[in-house]
Amino acid sequence: MKRWLPIAIKQWLWWTFKSPQRQWVGWSTLLTDFRGYLTCQFKSGELQPISICIGIKNRSEHLLNHVLPSLNACENGNLIHLSVYDAGSNDIENLEAAIKQVWKGALIYQIQEQQFTRSKTFNAAILQASTELIMACDADISLPKDIVQKINRYVTKRTCWFPQVWWLSNDKSTGRFFTEGTGLFASTKTNFIKAGGYDESITEWGKEDWLLFFAFYKQGIACIRTNEKDMVHWPHASLKPEGFEKLF
Repeated sequence: MKRWLPIAIKQWLWWTFKSPQRQWVGWSTLLTDFRGYLTCQFKSGELQPISICIGIKNRSEHLLNHVLPSLNACENGNLIHLSVYDAGSNDIENLEAAIKQVWKGALIYQIQEQQFTRSKTFNAAILQASTELIMACDADISLPKDIVQKINRYVTKRTCWFPQVWWLSNDKSTGRFFTEGTGLFASTKTNFIKAGGYDESITEWGKEDWLLFFAFYKQGIACIRTNEKDMVHWPHASLKPEGFEKLF
C-alpha cells in the first residue's frame, strides 16, 4: 500500500518521522521546525545586506570563474559583501588582486599561511564578515540571481537556511539535487556564534557541516531546506579521503 502514496505525502512522512534532526536531536525539533517555518511565512521588511563567506586554499580558478561572476549578475548587488579567508593559496600569484579584478563590491580579504581545514577557514571567514546575515559558500558554486532575497526570506532569529544545490555530473550533462549535503548555509552571525560555529577539531574532509546543522537545532533554531536548481555545484576532483565513514 505504501507505494501508492503520493510522493508529497511520502516526503512529508519522511520529514516528520525520519529526518536527521529527529534522530540526532530529538522530537523537540518538530516544534522548532513548526515555529521556524511559521516565522518565515510572516517575515517582512526591507532587504538587509548579506556577506558571502568563503574559506579557500588553491581553488582560485573556481572562485574567479564561478562564484564571482554569479555574484556580479545578482539582483541587489549593492547589498552583497564578500568575505574571503585564504589559508595561503599559491595556485595564482596574488588572489586578492585577482578577486578585485572581477569583483568590484565590498570585500574583506585576509590571508594566513596554514593547513587548510574547512572548519577553521570558514569560521574565520564568517567571523570577519561585516554584516549580520551571512552565508557560507564553497568556491565551486554559482549562486542564483535572487540570493539576497532568498537569504532575507529564509533567515530569521528562529531559522537558518541549508539549500540543496544542483550537483552537476563530471561531464556537466546532467545533475541532481544534493540532498545529502549541508555544506552551504545561511544564518545570522549571532546564531552561528550561538551554535558554536564549525567544530574545529574536525581537520579532515566531512562531518563538520552536519554537526553544525544539529548544533543549530540544539539551540532551538530550525534549518530550512529547499531545492535550488540555480545554485550550481561545479565538478572538481573529490577531496573525500579513502575509507571515509559517514556520520549517519
